[in-house]
Amino acid sequence: MSALDRFETFMEQLVERSMARLFRSPIQPAEIARRLERAMESHQTISVRRVIVPSRYQVLLHPDDAVVLRPLRSEVERELATYLTELAEERQFVMLEPPRVALADDDTVPRRSIQVLVNADAPVGERESTQRFTATIQRAHLAVQRAGARQTIALAATTITIGRGLHNDIVLEDDRVSRRHAQLRYHARQFWLSDAGSMNGTYVNGAVITELALSDGDTISLGGLELTFHEA
Repeated sequence: MSALDRFETFMEQLVERSMARLFRSPIQPAEIARRLERAMESHQTISVRRVIVPSRYQVLLHPDDAVVLRPLRSEVERELATYLTELAEERQFVMLEPPRVALADDDTVPRRSIQVLVNADAPVGERESTQRFTATIQRAHLAVQRAGARQTIALAATTITIGRGLHNDIVLEDDRVSRRHAQLRYHARQFWLSDAGSMNGTYVNGAVITELALSDGDTISLGGLELTFHEA
């Protein structure tokens, strides 16, 4: 059983004990877990022998959303921390200390939204190492020529979905692009491009691919829409 499966099983049991309260909430714990997973993936510090991820997370919710979870806060925080521990083990990530998750109210957060702060109270050295890694991946970008203008798209996370659907990290409004077309993933100091079951295929330098490590200057075709990968 994966970490997410185990977490969702626990939350189902918790729902049984507090069913009416949780079903009134517009924010479900599984949504928070997925946002924490994305935050962990996006803040890796890669060294020669290990990949370090943050251990401290703060989840901000609008007060009207948070009030429903408030009676269960300590249980949800504890279980979310356990989930992150198991997720890190599954992906062979290293945490410098046991993870901590804190749920907090913030009236600047829109209703039905979740914001995650990473390492907000971590030691300075740990924050700086994460910031250095984030700056490293932000030097990579995709370039696309459309309507006579060149658009640059920064790659500012370690997992990036690409497609026509609005749920993607990079949205490309082109009929040749599938709703969920491809995924970029930063691993072992490289960006890897994989096809996500697209209708018209994913190509790199003219060859169809299932998954491939990208190099600076590679030409990517998503069903015929061309982009160029650049890495400084």
